[in-house]
Amino acid sequence: MKNLLNLLLGVTFLLGMASCNKTDSNATDTLPQGENTVLSIQGVTSTTQVKSASIASIPTISLSITGKDGSTIGTATLTQAKIAVKEIQFSMPDSEIDNEAKKEQEDEVEFKGPFIVDLITDSVTPELKPVALIPGTYTGIKLKLDKIEGNETNEDDGSALATEKDSIYQHSIYLEGTYTGTIQQVQYQNIPFTVKYDMDKEINFNTAGTKGFKVALDSMNNVIVAFNLDDWFNFSNRETNPDQVDFSDLTVQTDANGDPFIVIEKTEEQSDVNAAVQEVIEHNLEMSTRYGKDEDHDGQLGNKEDDETSNDNGE
Repeated sequence: MKNLLNLLLGVTFLLGMASCNKTDSNATDTLPQGENTVLSIQGVTSTTQVKSASIASIPTISLSITGKDGSTIGTATLTQAKIAVKEIQFSMPDSEIDNEAKKEQEDEVEFKGPFIVDLITDSVTPELKPVALIPGTYTGIKLKLDKIEGNETNEDDGSALATEKDSIYQHSIYLEGTYTGTIQQVQYQNIPFTVKYDMDKEINFNTAGTKGFKVALDSMNNVIVAFNLDDWFNFSNRETNPDQVDFSDLTVQTDANGDPFIVIEKTEEQSDVNAAVQEVIEHNLEMSTRYGKDEDHDGQLGNKEDDETSNDNGE
């Protein structure tokens, strides 16, 4: 009888151990215990990621303007390049969403804004705080752009995120600087150059056929989103410019003193050509982003660190 009792106790113990080791597909205790992922957003160009300070010590970034035939027709030197981001969300491939915790995370917004991103200084206001992500592979990032209305609050200090004095006010994208190059066969030198958008737009980085990036629980994961500003002004891309609009066809305006300037903005007064140019820039923006994990911790997104794919915005 004693031997039988010992046998039953042994079987009960083994069953208990097996139950503890079994993976519950509906488990909700796989959420990380602390913040393990940091996100940064950067503005880069095709040739270099180094920013300069050549205009009265103000940080600048210079980018090439590419015509529809693939030739360089000019250069824009930006002193301001800002975007307003409403929220940022990460996503896993469907094949990895195998428990309730991951399902819940798919519906969550990791970074709730709005945020103002300076693509020249690579700074974000308010600061992007580290977040806790479930370990695994992430193959998608979604950014929602939305214009700044003026009633938003900076969570860092409670102040207004932007006022009427700020260039990004009432805009979702704002670029300002100078342009040197050819417009309608006329050569211009350092004329004022401004691009403005007030659009509400969702940008989905490709979530299909991409290697994405892996998040580990035992280390800090530095993820970078990089906007290539050269690509915004590449008019040789037939996919984003099927009508073969050319930047050099822009209408140049003059101020009260007769000095030329360029403004690309969606208004009733904007010429049809300028409106078409603005639309191409918008499509280029959607295709200009790369993302990945900064494996070598150098603060830049290397060619071997990005997702190696173009974007898929469902358009």
